[in-house]
Amino acid sequence: MSILDQIGNTPLLKLNRVNDMSGVEIYVKCEFMNPGGSIKDRMALCMIEEAEKRGDLKSGGTIVDQSTGNTGPALSFVGAVKGYKVQLFLPATLSSSYNPADRIRIARLYGCSVTSINLDEHIKNIDELSDVERSASFVAVRMAQCYKLQESDPSIWWSNQLGNVDNTKAHREQTGREIAEQMDGKIDAFVASIGTGGTLMGVAQALKEKHHDIVVSGVVPTDDPRIQWIQSRAVHDALEKFGAPRLRFLIEDVLEQNIMDNEIVVRNEDAKNMADRLCKEEGLFCGMSSGANVHAAIEMAKTMKKGSKIVTVLVDRRDRYFAEYPNEHYVV
Repeated sequence: MSILDQIGNTPLLKLNRVNDMSGVEIYVKCEFMNPGGSIKDRMALCMIEEAEKRGDLKSGGTIVDQSTGNTGPALSFVGAVKGYKVQLFLPATLSSSYNPADRIRIARLYGCSVTSINLDEHIKNIDELSDVERSASFVAVRMAQCYKLQESDPSIWWSNQLGNVDNTKAHREQTGREIAEQMDGKIDAFVASIGTGGTLMGVAQALKEKHHDIVVSGVVPTDDPRIQWIQSRAVHDALEKFGAPRLRFLIEDVLEQNIMDNEIVVRNEDAKNMADRLCKEEGLFCGMSSGANVHAAIEMAKTMKKGSKIVTVLVDRRDRYFAEYPNEHYVV
Protein backbone atom coordinates (compact mmCIF):
# COMPACT_ATOMS: atom_id res chain seq x y z
CA MET A 1 0.00 0.00 0.00
CA SER A 2 1.30 3.44 -0.99
CA ILE A 3 0.06 7.01 -0.58
CA LEU A 4 -0.40 6.93 -4.38
CA ASP A 5 -3.15 4.32 -3.89
CA GLN A 6 -5.18 7.05 -2.19
CA ILE A 7 -5.40 9.15 -5.35
CA GLY A 8 -8.93 9.20 -6.74
CA ASN A 9 -12.29 7.95 -5.42
CA THR A 10 -12.94 11.43 -4.02
CA PRO A 11 -16.34 12.33 -2.53
CA LEU A 12 -19.11 13.87 -4.60
CA LEU A 13 -21.35 16.23 -2.64
CA LYS A 14 -24.53 18.17 -3.31
CA LEU A 15 -24.30 21.92 -2.69
CA ASN A 16 -26.85 23.03 -0.12
CA ARG A 17 -26.49 26.79 0.38
CA VAL A 18 -24.60 28.55 -2.40
CA ASN A 19 -26.91 27.26 -5.14
CA ASP A 20 -29.61 29.90 -5.58
CA MET A 21 -31.41 28.02 -8.35
CA SER A 22 -34.28 26.05 -6.86
CA GLY A 23 -35.19 22.98 -8.82
CA VAL A 24 -31.71 22.40 -10.27
CA GLU A 25 -29.19 20.40 -8.24
CA ILE A 26 -25.45 21.07 -8.34
CA TYR A 27 -22.94 18.45 -7.27
CA VAL A 28 -19.21 18.91 -6.69
CA LYS A 29 -16.46 16.32 -7.08
CA CYS A 30 -14.04 17.08 -4.20
CA GLU A 31 -10.73 16.73 -6.02
CA PHE A 32 -8.95 18.91 -3.47
CA MET A 33 -9.16 15.86 -1.18
CA ASN A 34 -6.61 13.95 -3.23
CA PRO A 35 -3.48 13.30 -1.09
CA GLY A 36 -1.38 15.83 -3.00
CA GLY A 37 -4.10 18.46 -2.65
CA SER A 38 -5.43 18.79 -6.20
CA ILE A 39 -7.04 17.14 -9.20
CA LYS A 40 -3.64 17.11 -10.90
CA ASP A 41 -2.59 14.13 -8.76
CA ARG A 42 -4.59 11.90 -11.10
CA MET A 43 -2.97 13.32 -14.22
CA ALA A 44 0.56 13.17 -12.79
CA LEU A 45 0.22 9.54 -11.71
CA CYS A 46 -1.29 8.41 -15.03
CA MET A 47 1.24 10.25 -17.18
CA ILE A 48 4.17 8.94 -15.16
CA GLU A 49 2.96 5.34 -15.04
CA GLU A 50 2.22 5.28 -18.77
CA ALA A 51 5.69 6.70 -19.46
CA GLU A 52 7.16 3.93 -17.29
CA LYS A 53 5.26 1.29 -19.28
CA ARG A 54 6.57 2.68 -22.57
CA GLY A 55 10.11 2.87 -21.22
CA ASP A 56 10.23 6.65 -21.68
CA LEU A 57 10.88 7.12 -17.97
CA LYS A 58 13.37 4.83 -16.31
CA SER A 59 14.62 4.35 -12.76
CA GLY A 60 16.78 7.27 -11.63
CA GLY A 61 15.32 9.52 -14.32
CA THR A 62 14.26 13.15 -14.18
CA ILE A 63 10.79 14.55 -14.93
CA VAL A 64 10.60 18.06 -16.40
CA ASP A 65 7.69 20.36 -17.25
CA GLN A 66 6.57 23.97 -17.13
CA SER A 67 3.95 24.94 -14.56
CA THR A 68 2.81 27.77 -12.33
CA GLY A 69 -0.26 25.91 -11.10
CA ASN A 70 -1.05 22.54 -9.58
CA THR A 71 0.78 20.34 -12.05
CA GLY A 72 4.13 21.24 -10.50
CA PRO A 73 3.25 20.08 -6.98
CA ALA A 74 1.50 16.99 -8.36
CA LEU A 75 4.47 15.88 -10.45
CA SER A 76 6.77 16.60 -7.50
CA PHE A 77 4.57 14.58 -5.14
CA VAL A 78 4.24 11.52 -7.38
CA GLY A 79 7.84 11.79 -8.51
CA ALA A 80 9.08 11.88 -4.91
CA VAL A 81 7.15 8.74 -3.99
CA LYS A 82 8.46 6.92 -7.06
CA GLY A 83 12.04 8.10 -6.60
CA TYR A 84 12.38 10.47 -9.56
CA LYS A 85 13.92 13.91 -9.68
CA VAL A 86 11.58 16.67 -10.83
CA GLN A 87 12.50 20.00 -12.41
CA LEU A 88 10.00 22.78 -13.15
CA PHE A 89 10.40 25.82 -15.37
CA LEU A 90 8.62 29.02 -14.38
CA PRO A 91 8.49 32.54 -15.82
CA ALA A 92 10.71 34.95 -13.90
CA THR A 93 7.88 37.49 -13.77
CA LEU A 94 4.12 37.28 -14.01
CA SER A 95 1.51 39.87 -14.83
CA SER A 96 -1.41 40.76 -12.53
CA SER A 97 -1.71 39.69 -8.90
CA TYR A 98 -1.32 36.01 -9.77
CA ASN A 99 1.39 34.64 -7.51
CA PRO A 100 2.42 30.95 -7.70
CA ALA A 101 4.68 31.18 -4.62
CA ASP A 102 2.70 28.66 -2.58
CA ARG A 103 2.58 26.10 -5.38
CA ILE A 104 6.34 26.54 -5.80
CA ARG A 105 6.93 26.05 -2.06
CA ILE A 106 4.91 22.83 -2.09
CA ALA A 107 6.85 21.50 -5.09
CA ARG A 108 10.16 22.34 -3.43
CA LEU A 109 9.14 20.60 -0.20
CA TYR A 110 8.72 17.44 -2.28
CA GLY A 111 12.31 17.93 -3.46
CA CYS A 112 11.59 19.61 -6.79
CA SER A 113 14.15 21.86 -8.51
CA VAL A 114 12.67 25.13 -9.81
CA THR A 115 14.22 27.17 -12.62
CA SER A 116 13.02 30.66 -13.56
CA ILE A 117 13.21 31.83 -17.17
CA ASN A 118 13.38 35.51 -18.06
CA LEU A 119 11.41 36.01 -21.25
CA ASP A 120 13.19 39.29 -21.96
CA GLU A 121 16.37 37.28 -22.56
CA HIS A 122 14.69 35.25 -25.30
CA ILE A 123 12.52 37.78 -27.12
CA LYS A 124 13.49 41.12 -28.60
CA ASN A 125 10.93 43.95 -28.55
CA ILE A 126 8.60 42.00 -26.25
CA ASP A 127 6.51 45.14 -25.68
CA GLU A 128 5.54 45.09 -29.34
CA LEU A 129 3.82 41.71 -29.03
CA SER A 130 0.05 41.44 -28.70
CA ASP A 131 -1.38 40.03 -25.45
CA VAL A 132 -2.03 36.70 -27.17
CA GLU A 133 1.49 36.52 -28.62
CA ARG A 134 3.06 37.44 -25.29
CA SER A 135 1.02 34.82 -23.42
CA ALA A 136 1.89 32.18 -26.01
CA SER A 137 5.56 33.07 -25.80
CA PHE A 138 5.57 32.78 -22.00
CA VAL A 139 4.45 29.17 -22.35
CA ALA A 140 6.37 28.25 -25.51
CA VAL A 141 9.80 29.33 -24.28
CA ARG A 142 9.46 27.05 -21.25
CA MET A 143 8.07 24.17 -23.30
CA ALA A 144 11.02 24.52 -25.67
CA GLN A 145 13.41 24.33 -22.74
CA CYS A 146 11.81 21.05 -21.62
CA TYR A 147 11.88 19.66 -25.15
CA LYS A 148 15.58 20.44 -25.60
CA LEU A 149 16.49 18.83 -22.29
CA GLN A 150 14.60 15.66 -23.19
CA GLU A 151 16.30 15.51 -26.58
CA SER A 152 19.75 15.98 -25.06
CA ASP A 153 19.54 13.38 -22.29
CA PRO A 154 17.71 10.01 -22.43
CA SER A 155 17.33 10.01 -18.64
CA ILE A 156 15.08 13.11 -18.85
CA TRP A 157 11.37 12.78 -19.60
CA TRP A 158 9.17 15.77 -20.40
CA SER A 159 5.64 15.12 -19.14
CA ASN A 160 4.21 17.84 -21.44
CA GLN A 161 0.96 18.33 -19.54
CA LEU A 162 -0.50 20.54 -22.30
CA GLY A 163 -0.20 17.87 -24.99
CA ASN A 164 0.03 14.52 -23.22
CA VAL A 165 -2.95 12.29 -24.10
CA ASP A 166 -2.49 10.43 -20.81
CA ASN A 167 -3.68 13.63 -19.12
CA THR A 168 -7.05 13.03 -20.80
CA LYS A 169 -6.89 9.29 -20.15
CA ALA A 170 -6.67 9.82 -16.39
CA HIS A 171 -9.98 11.66 -16.37
CA ARG A 172 -11.73 9.50 -18.95
CA GLU A 173 -10.92 6.24 -17.16
CA GLN A 174 -11.06 7.50 -13.58
CA THR A 175 -12.67 10.86 -12.79
CA GLY A 176 -15.45 10.57 -15.38
CA ARG A 177 -16.34 7.00 -14.51
CA GLU A 178 -16.35 7.80 -10.81
CA ILE A 179 -18.77 10.67 -11.43
CA ALA A 180 -21.08 8.48 -13.51
CA GLU A 181 -21.14 5.83 -10.80
CA GLN A 182 -21.63 8.30 -7.95
CA MET A 183 -24.48 10.03 -9.79
CA ASP A 184 -26.07 6.64 -10.51
CA GLY A 185 -26.38 7.58 -14.15
CA LYS A 186 -28.54 10.64 -13.41
CA ILE A 187 -26.62 13.60 -14.79
CA ASP A 188 -27.64 16.30 -17.24
CA ALA A 189 -24.63 18.59 -17.43
CA PHE A 190 -20.93 18.83 -16.65
CA VAL A 191 -18.98 22.07 -16.31
CA ALA A 192 -15.27 22.62 -15.66
CA SER A 193 -12.40 24.97 -16.43
CA ILE A 194 -10.81 24.29 -19.81
CA GLY A 195 -7.28 24.51 -18.35
CA THR A 196 -5.05 22.05 -20.21
CA GLY A 197 -8.17 20.44 -21.70
CA GLY A 198 -7.51 17.10 -20.01
CA THR A 199 -10.16 17.16 -17.29
CA LEU A 200 -12.90 18.66 -19.45
CA MET A 201 -12.32 16.31 -22.37
CA GLY A 202 -11.68 13.14 -20.38
CA VAL A 203 -14.72 13.49 -18.11
CA ALA A 204 -16.93 14.53 -21.05
CA GLN A 205 -15.84 11.49 -23.08
CA ALA A 206 -16.62 9.15 -20.18
CA LEU A 207 -20.02 10.69 -19.48
CA LYS A 208 -21.08 10.86 -23.13
CA GLU A 209 -20.61 7.12 -23.52
CA LYS A 210 -24.00 6.63 -21.86
CA HIS A 211 -25.45 10.14 -21.80
CA HIS A 212 -25.36 11.37 -25.37
CA ASP A 213 -27.46 14.45 -24.58
CA ILE A 214 -25.36 15.68 -21.65
CA VAL A 215 -24.50 19.38 -21.86
CA VAL A 216 -20.79 20.20 -21.42
CA SER A 217 -19.61 23.73 -20.64
CA GLY A 218 -16.02 24.93 -20.55
CA VAL A 219 -15.03 27.68 -18.13
CA VAL A 220 -12.53 30.33 -19.19
CA PRO A 221 -11.05 33.24 -17.22
CA THR A 222 -11.42 36.75 -18.60
CA ASP A 223 -7.63 37.19 -18.74
CA ASP A 224 -6.36 33.80 -19.91
CA PRO A 225 -6.16 33.77 -23.74
CA ARG A 226 -4.97 30.19 -24.23
CA ILE A 227 -7.75 29.32 -26.67
CA GLN A 228 -6.82 32.35 -28.74
CA TRP A 229 -3.14 31.42 -28.79
CA ILE A 230 -4.11 27.96 -30.00
CA GLN A 231 -6.58 29.17 -32.63
CA SER A 232 -4.25 31.90 -33.90
CA ARG A 233 -1.35 29.41 -34.02
CA ALA A 234 0.68 31.95 -32.03
CA VAL A 235 1.93 29.27 -29.64
CA HIS A 236 2.93 26.98 -32.52
CA ASP A 237 4.86 29.79 -34.16
CA ALA A 238 6.54 30.59 -30.84
CA LEU A 239 7.53 26.95 -30.27
CA GLU A 240 9.18 26.83 -33.67
CA LYS A 241 10.93 30.13 -33.01
CA PHE A 242 12.39 28.82 -29.74
CA GLY A 243 13.61 25.57 -31.31
CA ALA A 244 10.83 23.07 -30.60
CA PRO A 245 8.56 21.27 -33.06
CA ARG A 246 4.97 22.35 -33.65
CA LEU A 247 3.43 20.15 -30.98
CA ARG A 248 -0.25 19.30 -30.70
CA PHE A 249 -2.19 20.60 -27.70
CA LEU A 250 -5.09 18.89 -25.92
CA ILE A 251 -7.14 22.05 -26.37
CA GLU A 252 -6.96 21.45 -30.12
CA ASP A 253 -8.72 18.11 -29.56
CA VAL A 254 -11.32 19.82 -27.35
CA LEU A 255 -12.08 22.32 -30.10
CA GLU A 256 -11.95 19.93 -33.07
CA GLN A 257 -14.07 17.26 -31.39
CA ASN A 258 -16.68 19.82 -30.29
CA ILE A 259 -16.38 18.66 -26.70
CA MET A 260 -17.96 21.88 -25.41
CA ASP A 261 -21.54 22.89 -26.07
CA ASN A 262 -20.66 26.38 -24.87
CA GLU A 263 -18.09 28.46 -23.00
CA ILE A 264 -18.76 30.39 -19.80
CA VAL A 265 -16.43 33.31 -19.13
CA VAL A 266 -15.80 33.99 -15.43
CA ARG A 267 -14.35 37.15 -13.95
CA ASN A 268 -11.69 36.90 -11.26
CA GLU A 269 -13.89 38.63 -8.68
CA ASP A 270 -16.74 36.16 -9.28
CA ALA A 271 -14.39 33.19 -8.89
CA LYS A 272 -12.98 34.61 -5.65
CA ASN A 273 -16.40 35.49 -4.24
CA MET A 274 -17.68 32.00 -4.87
CA ALA A 275 -14.56 30.42 -3.38
CA ASP A 276 -15.21 32.56 -0.28
CA ARG A 277 -18.83 31.40 -0.15
CA LEU A 278 -17.87 27.75 -0.57
CA CYS A 279 -15.60 28.07 2.47
CA LYS A 280 -18.05 30.03 4.64
CA GLU A 281 -21.34 28.43 3.63
CA GLU A 282 -20.46 24.88 2.59
CA GLY A 283 -17.25 24.28 4.59
CA LEU A 284 -15.41 23.45 1.36
CA PHE A 285 -11.83 24.78 1.64
CA CYS A 286 -11.15 25.13 -2.06
CA GLY A 287 -9.44 27.63 -4.34
CA MET A 288 -10.14 30.00 -7.20
CA SER A 289 -10.65 27.49 -10.02
CA SER A 290 -13.18 25.71 -7.84
CA GLY A 291 -14.98 28.99 -7.21
CA ALA A 292 -15.03 29.67 -10.96
CA ASN A 293 -16.43 26.21 -11.70
CA VAL A 294 -19.26 26.56 -9.18
CA HIS A 295 -20.06 30.11 -10.31
CA ALA A 296 -20.29 28.77 -13.88
CA ALA A 297 -22.45 25.84 -12.77
CA ILE A 298 -24.92 28.26 -11.17
CA GLU A 299 -24.98 30.35 -14.34
CA MET A 300 -25.56 27.16 -16.29
CA ALA A 301 -28.40 26.17 -13.96
CA LYS A 302 -30.33 29.24 -15.10
CA THR A 303 -30.64 27.65 -18.55
CA MET A 304 -31.59 24.16 -17.34
CA LYS A 305 -35.05 22.77 -16.72
CA LYS A 306 -36.24 21.87 -13.23
CA GLY A 307 -35.01 18.53 -11.98
CA SER A 308 -31.71 18.84 -13.83
CA LYS A 309 -28.48 17.71 -12.19
CA ILE A 310 -25.17 19.49 -12.86
CA VAL A 311 -21.73 18.24 -11.81
CA THR A 312 -18.51 20.21 -11.52
CA VAL A 313 -15.14 19.74 -9.84
CA LEU A 314 -13.47 21.40 -6.86
CA VAL A 315 -9.94 21.54 -8.16
CA ASP A 316 -7.58 22.36 -5.29
CA ARG A 317 -7.15 23.56 -1.71
CA ARG A 318 -7.43 27.22 -0.72
CA ASP A 319 -4.08 27.28 1.09
CA ARG A 320 -2.32 27.19 -2.32
CA TYR A 321 -3.33 30.81 -2.73
CA PHE A 322 -2.23 32.24 0.63
CA ALA A 323 0.63 34.20 -0.95
CA GLU A 324 -2.01 36.22 -2.85
CA TYR A 325 -4.42 36.76 0.06
CA PRO A 326 -6.67 38.73 0.16
CA ASN A 327 -6.43 39.24 -3.61
CA GLU A 328 -6.30 35.64 -4.83
CA HIS A 329 -6.37 35.40 -8.60
CA TYR A 330 -8.20 32.96 -10.89
CA VAL A 331 -6.17 31.96 -13.94
CA VAL A 332 -7.13 28.37 -14.89
